[in-house]
Amino acid sequence: MRKLLPPAGPLRPLALATLLSRVGNGLLMTISVLYFTRVAGLSIGEVGLGLTVAGFCGLLAGVPFGHLADRRGPRTLFVVLSLAQAVLALLYLLVGSFWQFLAVAIVVTVLDRGANAVRFALIAGVTEGSTARVAARAYLRSMTNIGVTAGAGIGAVALASGTATAYRMMFGLYAVLSVIAALVVLRVDRVAPQPKQTDGPVWIALRDRGYLAVAGLNAAICIHYSVIDIAIPLWVVEHTEAPRWAAALPLFVNAAGVAVLQVRASRGIVDTRTAARATRTAGLLLLASMVLFAGAGSGDAVVAIIVLAVAALVQVAGELLQSSGSFLLGFDLAADHAQGQYQGVWNTSSSVSSMLAPTVMALLPLGLGVPGWLILGAWFALVGILFVPVVRWATARRDAVVAGG
Repeated sequence: MRKLLPPAGPLRPLALATLLSRVGNGLLMTISVLYFTRVAGLSIGEVGLGLTVAGFCGLLAGVPFGHLADRRGPRTLFVVLSLAQAVLALLYLLVGSFWQFLAVAIVVTVLDRGANAVRFALIAGVTEGSTARVAARAYLRSMTNIGVTAGAGIGAVALASGTATAYRMMFGLYAVLSVIAALVVLRVDRVAPQPKQTDGPVWIALRDRGYLAVAGLNAAICIHYSVIDIAIPLWVVEHTEAPRWAAALPLFVNAAGVAVLQVRASRGIVDTRTAARATRTAGLLLLASMVLFAGAGSGDAVVAIIVLAVAALVQVAGELLQSSGSFLLGFDLAADHAQGQYQGVWNTSSSVSSMLAPTVMALLPLGLGVPGWLILGAWFALVGILFVPVVRWATARRDAVVAGG
């Protein structure tokens, strides 16, 4: 566990806060849909529509909250947003209609997306240099996986109970953990606001075509994150001879692999060139894993289990490289005086990917079967390859701006 912790300094409390908050996220991810349908009385269609609308509204939060972090300083703003999100999430316990659910979901999601952008700005503020920032993101991602897995385990206890009281207790525990996590962040030294630029446009991140292009590619390749938790369970149960428990095998491999290896995988990512090359390799590994997942439907139970395990290992190798490259590119291509604003753009690209991914999974691997898996894999490979020339162009634009003052 000590190897998963960052060196002593500001990242230690951030790591602890991340662990606590992600335990809360994990337990809500496990029980929330069942709570809304079985206790609050909503239909699955209403829950899906409400979360989709809330997710769309959340896309609009990253850049303005990130800009506010630049102007006011990210630490206190992050704490305020996190506390507000924790308290307002308790309003879910009062939901009795679709419109009430929609209103709460929109507010909570906007706060969540805004807090994420501010969190990345805080990481940029307490670290210096690309290598340190990549390492910081890697440590925190390891904590995220450990926390979500632990939270899912706690949520499973509530599922086993199946009572409304147990579900409500999970919301209360989420709020408590989130409040503690927010207060832990106060141990991080305050980051000074960036001086306001008196000339030029305010929303520079939205005018940076190089950064926007790389963020767009990031959204395109980040769809792979939904393969494990959306496509694989249904694929294993409906299209392979593997036993039902094997649907959880890739999830376990992914969670363990990221928790243990993310920090190590990030160590070779030192500049935009190595980040782009790592992402290109990641795209090819993701192609190979999609081919393997497709092949799991062609053999008996033993063969299917073995192929699923190998595919999961290849997939997590690609994910580790892709995420490490993303960590550096999101920070390194941004203007230092507007990291919050730029991190808002980067966080929005990930949110767009999360919104599109379920549809992509339904249309390609789950809709077309083996051809869909191959198309999806080819997409990841193509996007990964495109990273190299696009990042080279974006880096040249950034360097020209810096040289020009």
